[in-house]
Formats: sequence, C-alpha cells, structure tokens
Amino acid sequence: MSDKRPTPIDEFPLSSISAKRLINDLANNHTSRVLVGKHTRLRMEQRGVSRRQIFQVLGNKHSRITEAPHQTPSGDWKCNLQGVAAGEIIEVVISLKRHDLDPSAFVVTVIVK
Repeated sequence: MSDKRPTPIDEFPLSSISAKRLINDLANNHTSRVLVGKHTRLRMEQRGVSRRQIFQVLGNKHSRITEAPHQTPSGDWKCNLQGVAAGEIIEVVISLKRHDLDPSAFVVTVIVK
C-alpha cells in the first residue's frame, strides 16, 4: 500500500464485509495501528498463542467473522474473527476505533477453539 494511513470507512452501521476488509488492511499494511493490551498478552501466554498467530488470523482473507460488528457504548465497533494459525483454530476479539476518520484496532482477547 502506498499510503501511510489506512482508508477510512464511512458506513453506519459497519457491515461485516467492511469490518473484515479494514481488519485485513490494518493487519497486513499498518501493524503499528493494531494494539495488543495487557489482558490480551496474559491470555496469549495462558493459551500459548503468539503475536504472529494473531496477525495471521487478522490478516488472512480466509478468516471469518463469527460475531458481527456491534457498537460499544464508547462508539467503537467490536467483532470476532476466527481463523487458523499454526494448526490451531484461533478466535480474536477486536475493537475497531475511529473507522470513519483515522482507523486503528485494539485486540480485546484471544481464544483457542
């Protein structure tokens, strides 16, 4: 991608297709805009999931949305994305922030199925 910023999506409500497209773009081209919090790092350690596995799930076009985007009280859009990484089925709960202006994402937690 030639731009230094991801393309914003001006859509309400945010559709699963648009959310997945934005998540794939952030994971593949703007990794610095995907934040992993303390809670997620603890769950990663407990469940034996690496950062690389999370980004494989988020960046893979074959991963699927298992819980459609829904708006949180703070205005973010939260959804679940499930895919395969290193032979394991992994579900990543992700919150999209400012999708219409300056997109970024926050990984809420990770689950091994």
